[in-house]
Amino acid sequence: MSTPSSAPPAIIVTPPVGGFDRAGVRELVKESGLATALHRLVRAPFGHTVLTLRSLDAVIAAGDLALHAGEAMHAALLEDIARTGSLAIPEPTLDQRLFIGAFTLTVLGDALAPTLAELAPTPESTTDLEADGLEDLLCRAPRAAISSLLGMAGKYLEVQAKRQAEAAAPTVGERELWVVTSLHAFVLQLHGAVRRLTHMGRLRPFGVALAQRKVVVGELRYEGFAARSTAEAVSDLKPVQLHEVVGNQEYLQAGLKLARDVAAYDLAARRGPKQLNPVLFGLGRPGCGKTITAHAIGNYFLEYCRQRDIPARFKVIRRTDWASSYQNASASTLVKIFKEEVYGFEGVCGVYWPDIDTAFASRSSGDLRSEEKNNLGAVFGIFDGTLIPKDGKWFMICDANFMQMDEATRSRIAQNPFTVKGPTTAEDYVHLLRDVLLREQRGFVAVGEDARWLEVGQALVAADLSGRSVESVAGNIRATIQDFEYPDEYFRANFEERRRVIDRLSKRVPIATVLQEVADYVKFNQEAEEKEARQRFDREVEQMVQQLNAGRAATAKAAAALEREVLGK
Repeated sequence: MSTPSSAPPAIIVTPPVGGFDRAGVRELVKESGLATALHRLVRAPFGHTVLTLRSLDAVIAAGDLALHAGEAMHAALLEDIARTGSLAIPEPTLDQRLFIGAFTLTVLGDALAPTLAELAPTPESTTDLEADGLEDLLCRAPRAAISSLLGMAGKYLEVQAKRQAEAAAPTVGERELWVVTSLHAFVLQLHGAVRRLTHMGRLRPFGVALAQRKVVVGELRYEGFAARSTAEAVSDLKPVQLHEVVGNQEYLQAGLKLARDVAAYDLAARRGPKQLNPVLFGLGRPGCGKTITAHAIGNYFLEYCRQRDIPARFKVIRRTDWASSYQNASASTLVKIFKEEVYGFEGVCGVYWPDIDTAFASRSSGDLRSEEKNNLGAVFGIFDGTLIPKDGKWFMICDANFMQMDEATRSRIAQNPFTVKGPTTAEDYVHLLRDVLLREQRGFVAVGEDARWLEVGQALVAADLSGRSVESVAGNIRATIQDFEYPDEYFRANFEERRRVIDRLSKRVPIATVLQEVADYVKFNQEAEEKEARQRFDREVEQMVQQLNAGRAATAKAAAALEREVLGK
């Protein structure tokens, strides 16, 4: 485990109000010809329009931030070189200069693209800038690289203006929108070209090394060359800890072991010490604790990595993240999530995909849509290792309520299957209800009746309630405890006094009430199930009667037609 003294120093670039040197960057914009290009293309009667001025302000602000981020990275690199002990003036290698340039332009794109998206429609960019000349641009010092880039942007706009009719639209409003959208396209294409070099090319090792240290530029935290908002959580996990998982211990321990094995992945060598099956599959009824278990494993994984200075991420896959209303977009988005957010992350990554059975239709279905076939192809690639390598850099927990996938899908996903049952013993149920769900109300429930809690556990075992159902029982008990009105003194009190008022007014619940709540919940569900069964039976009978009547009507109609035909002859 790394000590704080051995961790590389953080790189923090926090711009003051008004920026570092926006006046200097403004001169770069003028000298590069970008401002002139915008004015020439928009051709407003009184100089720049409000929109083009706002675009130039965005370029200046992003350029100012990127310039100082690049210089800060250059200084950090020189310090690292100087630590070798040599008294010679440190001189970066070509690859190190390329790394500084790539980081500078990455920051520029990350800062500029969101602002341009607010000013005009976002372009559909499907290609990157040509790599020819890119390395020549990146190996320059940050100020020179930004100056050259701005000149390239102006020339790009002029070239696109000759190719696209929108550039000569009759109104100023149409032309200025086209200019800003085209400038945004240039930024996105440049970002894609740099990304190829940093994620798949010769600069990838620098991204791995960069992920080992804390880098914050403005409001973005960099993990390698990938940025996220400092206000954004590193995961979508609920704050669930291991002691809150009741039952499911075999499933839980398998997930924790898998998390530790992935944390041991060697980012520099790009290989793990073990050959792993990265997929953990759990099958269990709704409410059995599949989600809670997965979130607890995810939190454990992140904390385990944090304590050892390992860059880590945990991603929860939700249907709204990838499912699309237009044809064939879902599979493409799935591929992008796993290639970029999971395997493209410069660190180790965990994934939780709940209810995976709902994502893929059975291939035996006769009306399987093209999009569903593509989804199956994408998931097969994930689990077969043909989409992203199964090299120990990532792991995934996935689960389902019912095994309603076909054999091909099942054989790939369920390579390491577990049946997730949730609480099963009386002790499990007592721990879940008393120690987890009612832990904050513990002093108000069954005071002096600890020996009778086993009766509650036995009643829950007999009822075979899921963890989610027990949570409903706990909610009812909690409502009984907190069934009071706030007195006027509460609103005049400080926090500690309010706590004493609440403790005084909260009701004490005996074990008999807890048992009654369990019985009432079981009775309610039994009645609901019986009502649903009766309604289902009535619907089935009605359908059978309709089919029988339809058959009789069809027979009578056919007989009448035959009779008319015979009489006609």
